[in-house]
Amino acid sequence: MIDPFIGLGALAYALLVTPLPLGLDPGPSAACPADMRLVEGTHYDEVEHLCVDPRADRKDTHCFAYQEGLSAFEGAATPVRVCMDRFEAPNVRGAKPFVMKSYDQGRRWCAARGKRMCAEQEWELACEGGDARPWVYGWQNDKRACNSDKAWRQYDVQKLYKDGDEEQTKEVERLWQGLPSGTLATCVSPFGIVDMMGNVEEWVTSRKGRTHPGSLMGGFWSKPWTGCRGTNDAHEPGFQFYETGFRCCADPGTLGEGASAAPTTEPPSPAPKAAPAQDAAAPTKAAKRKRKAKGKKSG
Repeated sequence: MIDPFIGLGALAYALLVTPLPLGLDPGPSAACPADMRLVEGTHYDEVEHLCVDPRADRKDTHCFAYQEGLSAFEGAATPVRVCMDRFEAPNVRGAKPFVMKSYDQGRRWCAARGKRMCAEQEWELACEGGDARPWVYGWQNDKRACNSDKAWRQYDVQKLYKDGDEEQTKEVERLWQGLPSGTLATCVSPFGIVDMMGNVEEWVTSRKGRTHPGSLMGGFWSKPWTGCRGTNDAHEPGFQFYETGFRCCADPGTLGEGASAAPTTEPPSPAPKAAPAQDAAAPTKAAKRKRKAKGKKSG
């Protein structure tokens, strides 16, 4: 007979070393490689929700809960059907997501694997699902669901932009508060896409009308209010920061079986650029595409 205490100990150990199943993942599709998920539906250019929990800070007012199921849709309706990487680049569960990456770097890295950058509309639909939920996990902000509630750390501009320098490496490591991809089983979209909220801010291809070809989505580890909508389009395509990464997309049926076996090495860093005038974590109001809420503004 097995000692019950030994049995409990073995079960506890197994739970620690066995990866948890990832939330609502619907599983692979015949249209996409196994390490991607099919995102299909209709994207609406504008979504309005009723904010029921607005909170003000020193800079702005953010919404932390919306009335569930109460939504209004405006603007263009765009059909979406795309294969999207489950994880942030390098798209490997348990790997550390790339950071200090620009839109241009991400575009080249994806293209080398037969993929492309995800479009802004594709990313939003993948995050909010068919019910247009404000966050991947639902209608009320949950700081525990995704890696987005770490304390913000002041960065050293001079060290951060010494490209290829040991000081830069140490500064990026000091600022890092991300998690290996897929750590949180609760941070999964209705389509099975992981870590779209928090962790690493993701480059996407901007929709028409924006100033720059690339925009940033999803916030990062120190931006708890960020939802599926709230585009940061303030930066040029060469901009890179200690929390900027990306993930790749592809049109269904365009990738062979060997696509997922492509090397996962980081894209090379370009020559150093001038430091940003402002923190990517706190773009100006004009630079953000905010989610609308009746009577309240929220990012």
